[in-house]
Amino acid sequence: MKCPICNRDMKEGVVQSGRTIFFTTEPHTFFFLPNDIMSEDVTLSQHNWTRPTCKAYHCEKCRKVIIDYDA
Repeated sequence: MKCPICNRDMKEGVVQSGRTIFFTTEPHTFFFLPNDIMSEDVTLSQHNWTRPTCKAYHCEKCRKVIIDYDA
């Protein structure tokens, strides 16, 4: 994948966590899990019970990470 900022090749890898990885527009203050009801939270990771993982691409020059949460 090419970096959308500098157009250089990005390094393919994964982002992993000990818990579900999710995007939210409002930071959570107590429970760090996505809200399922009436929320804009988007679960990014798969295998959330064993090893939450997202396919990702990293640009060393721009220090950007792109996460592909459909993979």
